[in-house]
Amino acid sequence: MIRRVTFKSENYTLVGNLHIPYSGAPCIITLHGLDSHKDGGKWPIVAEELYKAGFACLRFNFRGCGVGEDKSEGEFEKTTLTSRIRDLKAALNYLIRRLNVEIDIKRLGVFASSFGSMVAVISKHAFRAMVLLATPRRIPEIQINSDYITLPSGRKLHKNFFNDVKKYDLINYIKNNPPTLFVHGENDGIIPPTHSIELYNAAQPPKELVIVKGADHIFSNRKHLMHIIDLGIKWFKKYIY
Repeated sequence: MIRRVTFKSENYTLVGNLHIPYSGAPCIITLHGLDSHKDGGKWPIVAEELYKAGFACLRFNFRGCGVGEDKSEGEFEKTTLTSRIRDLKAALNYLIRRLNVEIDIKRLGVFASSFGSMVAVISKHAFRAMVLLATPRRIPEIQINSDYITLPSGRKLHKNFFNDVKKYDLINYIKNNPPTLFVHGENDGIIPPTHSIELYNAAQPPKELVIVKGADHIFSNRKHLMHIIDLGIKWFKKYIY
């Protein structure tokens, strides 16, 4: 069963898709990157493969993200790490309030990418296991001469984004982590693999680090993508299922 769901985060309505293979299934929440959305690139494929493996999956758009009718309310320009942490908390509350019968709320995992992985690390206590792709250790500082910066996609971010992210030191947050699989593309030209290596070194076991040879930041090669999904499913089956 797959259905469209909505829930509130502060004053914003967020939109997602819930995949439930059977009643009482363990559930994996997927968290997209900074300039992505729940239907972009890998996420529908990740959700489908988790579903086939017996995991429920909630994939949702953070505020201001998405396309068409599935765009979540809010302004992308006002994105901060703090706002996305709040959105994830709202998603978790939705699962607890509405779906405790349909899924096993005590068996939650997270499959996150890039900026979404930062959100997952800070919110780690909600999860029995984590799979983190291309996780930034930190966001590089840049010189800002106006209130907004323009991303390669053409979308804009307010300078408050950079002030906010400085409040979070991921090395401190990764400590006392649940079982965590770190995955990074060898040829990631956006976030170098050294970021995941630093976080891996600071994390507690059980943990594993996989550098995927030839892979880029978003694992755009289908072979690489299916490989990391397989790794993730095996990790969740070991520590959640």
